Formats: sequence, C-alpha cells, structure tokens
Amino acid sequence: MTPDDYIPNQWYPIFDSSKLRKRKPVGITRLGRRLVLWRDNGGGAVCTTDRCPHRAAQLSLGWIRDDCLVCPFHGLRFDSAGRCVLIPANGEGQPVPRSFDLPTHQVREKHGLIWYWYGDAEPAAEIPWFPEAPEPGSRASIIQHDYPVSYLRVMENLGDMHHVPFVHRATIPGAGTRVEMQEARLDGAIVRMRVSLHHERPGWMRTTYNFTSAMRLPTLATITVASGVQFVASATPIDRDHTWLWARYGQDYVPGWLGGRTVAWLIAKFDLELVFTNQDMRMLASQQRNSPDDISSYQLFEADRAIALYFGLRKQALHESGPRLNSIQPHAAATE
Repeated sequence: MTPDDYIPNQWYPIFDSSKLRKRKPVGITRLGRRLVLWRDNGGGAVCTTDRCPHRAAQLSLGWIRDDCLVCPFHGLRFDSAGRCVLIPANGEGQPVPRSFDLPTHQVREKHGLIWYWYGDAEPAAEIPWFPEAPEPGSRASIIQHDYPVSYLRVMENLGDMHHVPFVHRATIPGAGTRVEMQEARLDGAIVRMRVSLHHERPGWMRTTYNFTSAMRLPTLATITVASGVQFVASATPIDRDHTWLWARYGQDYVPGWLGGRTVAWLIAKFDLELVFTNQDMRMLASQQRNSPDDISSYQLFEADRAIALYFGLRKQALHESGPRLNSIQPHAAATE
C-alpha cells in the first residue's frame, strides 16, 4: 500500500482535541505525512507541514510567539495561514519572499477530535460519525496508542467478533464459538452488524455474548461490548505499517459525580491495553499480507460479512475517486 492508496477526499481523525493546547506545537505523522499542529490566539487548530522551508528543521520543536509558529533553528516565524512573516537574520521589517511560506492543511474540530482533509477537492461539509457513538462527557474516557501494523488490519479486527473465544479466551471467558449473524448490512455509508456467540451445547458458564457494531469509511468503528458499555474508535494510518488507534469509551452504569469517568477509564485500559495490545496485536502482526489493502487471497465465510462489506465500500470509494493523486496538494487551514 502506498500513500496514494489512502482514500482521497475524506476527513481523517488525526489528533485528540484535548491534547492540543495553546502555545505548544505538536508534531505527528499521519497518512505518511509529517505535520505540526498548534493553536492560534482564537483557539483554532492550525495544521502545517512539519518542515521549515529554510533548512528543513522540524517546526514542532519550536514555540508560539505573537500568534506565530517559531522555527527553533533560526527563528523564522509563520502565521496561521502559513505565511512567513519574519526572517530574523534579515532584520525586522524586511520583506520576506513568498517561497518561505508553509503549505497548510484543512482541519476541523468536532466530536473531540481534530479532523484532517486528505484530498484536493473542496472539503465535505459532513464529518463522518455515528449518531449512537459516545460523545465527550463525565461518563466517558479516552485512550490512544500507536501500533506497528497497517490500519486495515485494525479495521478488519473491529469488524470481527468471532475471534473472541480463541484470542480472548483468558480475558473474556465463556464465549461460544458458533456465530449467529442477526444483521450485517449497509446503512448508507455505514456497515452495521449485530452478532451473537453461542455454545453448541448450553450449560453452566456457557454465556451468550451479544455485540452490536458499525464501521464507516475511512477509519471509524463503534462497538457495544456489553449492555451499557460502548466505544467509538478511529484506526488512522500513521504510514503504511503503523496505526494511531484512538478510542472513547462510554458507560451508563455510574454517574459522573460518582466517578463515572474513572469507571470508563478502567474499562478503556482493560480493553485496549490488556485485551487489544496483548492479545489482538499478536494475531494482527502475524497476518501474512504482501499488500495490506489486498484481501483477494482471503477465504471468507459468513461471519466475515461485515469485513467484506467494509472492503467493498473502500474499493468503491477508491474507484469513484478517479485516477490516483500523485501528490495531494494542501489547502489553506480552516477550523470549525
């Protein structure tokens, strides 16, 4: 998979809004690009290329002064539109050639995330989301981690519940192996699934596990893992072989004033760090794929229907985007 195989003209979540503070730039890599995020005086998120046009220093190592991003190497200053407004070595008030300006990128903030427009078309008005997904609040908590695996393997995993009795037999005991697929269908741009895991022979400690999930291009999924417990996640590509996995967990059992956020945090820590990191990742890293986006060699069965639907949507989106863009051009920054 090359950068051109990321679905163009889409909004991608790239950073947790709460982690981007004023006067402190943050450097990240997303979709194979090194970016720097910072906030202007109005609190709006700004996204530019994390490379000074002077001598290629990393701008995210710099600071904010007079509503400008300052290069830590030679002090060049860049405003929120990417315009270089000062080269200190030339003296204050001296004209600055426009060749020193930075490429900027369209970003918006919504649902507690900073979204990045990857494409050369006019940004879509709608940010992709799920109406049922947990939003920021006193009963919700966020967790995030970088993983050395393609984001497509993570998206596959989020559409697969029938690995539970095998991969998670120690942490989610008692799940049956027989899959009853109540639903796996397209709801517009969303893949929706309801599935139960049954035992062939009922008995003590032979619980039926029920899951409700949804997937949406390019990188989103939401799963109800138990009654009253749900998470929404984004598996955003860092590059071809690495993924930034962000998730917000919400729970309906404990009110915020009684420690609801802490309960959600404990659930998130258990599910992402103990279950996913130590169990799922072992399997995902073992999958033998020459090309992360090619699943044509898979032999799928009925329980894999949601995965097939997601990759079908992805293939259609890539086809409808037309010829692959050799270089998707950045735009002027914007915030919502």
